[in-house]
Amino acid sequence: MERILSMFFTLAVIFTFVGCNNTASDNNNISSEKSTTSEIGSSSADIGYKSQTDSAKENTTVKEMTTINIVVGNKTFNTTIEDNDTTKAFIKQLPLTVDMSELNGNEKYNYLSSDLRADKSISPGKINEGDLMLYGNNCLVLFYKAFNTSYSYVKLGHIDNTTGLVEALGLGSAKVTFSIN
Repeated sequence: MERILSMFFTLAVIFTFVGCNNTASDNNNISSEKSTTSEIGSSSADIGYKSQTDSAKENTTVKEMTTINIVVGNKTFNTTIEDNDTTKAFIKQLPLTVDMSELNGNEKYNYLSSDLRADKSISPGKINEGDLMLYGNNCLVLFYKAFNTSYSYVKLGHIDNTTGLVEALGLGSAKVTFSIN
């Protein structure tokens, strides 16, 4: 037993020094990369700047595309969308007007003409009022009441302010338009 503890302690000490050594080595590499970049001159810095600018533009485009409008009757609901492949496929179909059928007194749904699902469905456990989800590969679902569930969905988005949603959707089917802000 003493021998095992001794070996364990020795290994722990060795790993500690190796970890510290790599960190110091990495810091030296970072320092040498900085000095190499400085020595290369402004053309290298300009390239780096352009790359960062391009990345910022791409991020701005994604951020600009974080909301859609859901229009029911004369009421518009601003909806924050998820950043996933299924949502991107949905957005490519917008603007889209569909007749959504009633189900269970808590949701409206419509089977789209094409499959959207690219992401794995998960069971959210709880559905919230205003959740926009995809059930299966092509069933678009807009929930207007909160409840617990064991079903699996891909979340597309969530209405930011659900005030008036139940009234706008009414009883039975509803014509709903989805569009890009």
